[in-house]
Amino acid sequence: MSAVRCPLEDELLDALGRGYVNAELAAHVAGCSSCSELQLVAGALLYEHATAVSEAPMPTAGTVWWRMQIRHRHEVQAAARRSLFVGQAATLVISLILVGAFFGVELTVGLREIVAAVRLSTPLMVTVGAWLLLLLVAPIAGYVAIRQK
Repeated sequence: MSAVRCPLEDELLDALGRGYVNAELAAHVAGCSSCSELQLVAGALLYEHATAVSEAPMPTAGTVWWRMQIRHRHEVQAAARRSLFVGQAATLVISLILVGAFFGVELTVGLREIVAAVRLSTPLMVTVGAWLLLLLVAPIAGYVAIRQK
């Protein structure tokens, strides 16, 4: 469906939005079916908008103040959480650097021994894998079973 678009439709919408249609545009609307339909539809929508705005309940000053206080409190809490997160991350990084500086060689040797033991012990690897699988799957299965009831 291809409708013919009148070049004065944008001007008509602007005029309807301002609430004033001059005589020349009104004469064009009377003779143009596209513009008359646009005026009918847009006029109804603008009327509904104006009615809704005029009938909307206005909150009291106390309510507005209370909402502002709550919003401010939430913003302050969010800023505090962000700064705490940054502090915790910095503490973790510094502690990891210190542990690496003091125990780096010993940790590297211990990690190599663990990797070598795991490579040599396939039954140990299967046991650890089954244990991890049980730890991961059992809670999920329990959650699914409870949610399906």
